[in-house]
Amino acid sequence: MARNGVGAMRIAVAVFFGLLVGGICASALFSTGTVKFAVATLVFVLLNRAVMGFAIGVSGLKLHWAWNGVVVGIAVGSIFSFYLYMNLGFGLMPVANFFMNGVFGLAIEFFTSVVCRQRAVARA
Repeated sequence: MARNGVGAMRIAVAVFFGLLVGGICASALFSTGTVKFAVATLVFVLLNRAVMGFAIGVSGLKLHWAWNGVVVGIAVGSIFSFYLYMNLGFGLMPVANFFMNGVFGLAIEFFTSVVCRQRAVARA
């Protein structure tokens, strides 16, 4: 952790944007009919994206902020891709979601690092 709670603020901001991205992801899944609405599914999507935000917030990888978001997004979000694979079978959606996790991670990192100026403790 950095001095004066800077690290804690970064984590909180990243988790917030993770939840926001999770809401967007869940809305897209339910509105397109890809997955039937269930409270457990909604909670799982939000929890997965919040964990993605947390992992981005605490990440100590010495990468450029954009690559940090993509790498951590794919690593953490792959759990959700596996969930889709188990529920929908192998097809376009689990594979597309695998790569979308990188986009979601990039979005979380962008809004955390660039827009809210919560820079990572470990810089490239």
